[in-house]
Amino acid sequence: MSFMYHRQSRIGAPAYRGSFTSAINLCLWTGLMGSVALFAGGTALAQQAVPLRGAVDENILQTQQNTPPRPVRRAPVVAATPTPAAGTASGIPADPYEPVSPGALPIDDAGTAAPATGTANDGSLSSGPVNNSRTLSPLPTATPGTIPLPADPATAATQRTQPVPRAQRNGRAPAALTTGSIADDTDGNARLQRESRDNLPEAAIERRTVRPDPDPFAPFGIRAGTVTLRPSISQGLRATTNADGSSSGKSAILSETRLRLRATTDWSRHSAFLDFDGVYDKTLSGQDYSAPNVGLRGGFKLDLGNRTTVTGEGGYRYRQEDASAPTAVVGASNRPGVQELDGTLGVRHEFGRFFGELKGKVDRTTYGQAQFPDGTTLSQKDRDNTFASIALRGGFEMSPAIKPFAEVEIGKLIYDETEDSNGFRRSGMRTALRGGIEADFGEKLSGELALGYLRQTIDDARLSNIDGFSVDGAIKWSPQRGTDVNLGLLTRVEGATTPNDSGSIFYEGRLGVKRQIRSNLSVNAELTASLRDNKDGSGLDKGFGAQVGATYWFNRFLGLDVSARHRITRSEVDTRQTSESSVYMGLTLQR
Repeated sequence: MSFMYHRQSRIGAPAYRGSFTSAINLCLWTGLMGSVALFAGGTALAQQAVPLRGAVDENILQTQQNTPPRPVRRAPVVAATPTPAAGTASGIPADPYEPVSPGALPIDDAGTAAPATGTANDGSLSSGPVNNSRTLSPLPTATPGTIPLPADPATAATQRTQPVPRAQRNGRAPAALTTGSIADDTDGNARLQRESRDNLPEAAIERRTVRPDPDPFAPFGIRAGTVTLRPSISQGLRATTNADGSSSGKSAILSETRLRLRATTDWSRHSAFLDFDGVYDKTLSGQDYSAPNVGLRGGFKLDLGNRTTVTGEGGYRYRQEDASAPTAVVGASNRPGVQELDGTLGVRHEFGRFFGELKGKVDRTTYGQAQFPDGTTLSQKDRDNTFASIALRGGFEMSPAIKPFAEVEIGKLIYDETEDSNGFRRSGMRTALRGGIEADFGEKLSGELALGYLRQTIDDARLSNIDGFSVDGAIKWSPQRGTDVNLGLLTRVEGATTPNDSGSIFYEGRLGVKRQIRSNLSVNAELTASLRDNKDGSGLDKGFGAQVGATYWFNRFLGLDVSARHRITRSEVDTRQTSESSVYMGLTLQR
């Protein structure tokens, strides 16, 4: 090698005299220098090995970890030849290394591959280690828990063949080696970790969501196809100061039994219902008294297209005549029974924002016999009557929730007997004119209210006609969830049996409030008021009533009911004045 050094100065500019010896010497020296350069270039090429791409199987990594390292063949050290400075180089400059596979080396800012050796772009040697980001960075300092870079030449040669870490390829400074097995080295061979999974399983689309029951103490009902029947029966005791509700009534303890049945449908388009409510009171101690009160009502609604609706409703009721009524038989030992049967059928059609409704109505009322203490009876068949009417209603839609309307009704009151027991003909025509508003705010507010004028004529000229102001309506209001307010208004014409007495107009109003305190506890209150305008000159009969109660459910099937009420009637006629107070406690079974 010293011989090569002493003869190197003659290679720079060999003399050419055209001699054969000089040509042979030149070829020998050229081949010798090419062999040395080729040997040194192979070592440099080994340092430019491109790392493997993609993930490596863990089994291969573990096999490499358990296999002892192969001995590394050390290449002879060749003294580096100084690189001439820019502008002073002599001879033919060497071209930079160009890899065969494009993209094997990172691209510099100018768009060309960075040199494989640690030289700067100007051809001068770098003053520090070079990374792929072409920036100078000092060697990492060993920290506790890390292994410093090995200085052994064999180990260094092995590390040069390892893949370049991902952080270095992205232009970040290399991190220090941490302890652990080769399989845990995620820099060179990235693998998915359990805590960094991206492809997580998706939840099922039709997931079953368990929601709490909003009314856990409501009855289940008995299902029969598309009809649900909800029966209930109550049994309790009532202590009252006036058993029969008359002006001469006495106190008593009554056994009160109540049976209720309600059937509803869940049809997709039409609807129907059926309600039964029966109460029977029987004296256990005190004044002898027994009275049934039974009511049955059903109805349906048919949607014939988008704008035509057919509705129908009918009912039956059996009750005892009110002891404070002016038609009550004075001196009777019983309260005669009254049977009421009614039915309605209507058709409603909408014309744009306007609507029209035609409704027919039929009412049938019959009265039972009155009994006297001496055993005699009095028939009241001359009071039996039938009323039939037809009503036409028209209105417009001010908004989807508010619809004003006007209604006219024409009907005929027909008694079964042309003349009563006193020789008076009480049949006649009835007309009514009303105006009101229909409201439908969903569960918040619904119902209707109508005000108008009512007139009942009588065929007998000796009797004056009955006329007066009328008010009718039924409104349901829920100011907040769990609170329900019901308002009912009624106006009806009452006949008479007394000679020269045309009858009266009776007004009644009920206001009920129910509040759900807890899911199994509810309280209720009701106020009633009535006014009877007598046409016989006896003035006005006024009635008032109040009731409060509560219901506590032990479960869906058994509940406890308690209530208290007070009712009074004030009149200018002594036989019509009544007062009654009572308390009730009982159990209710429902399904």
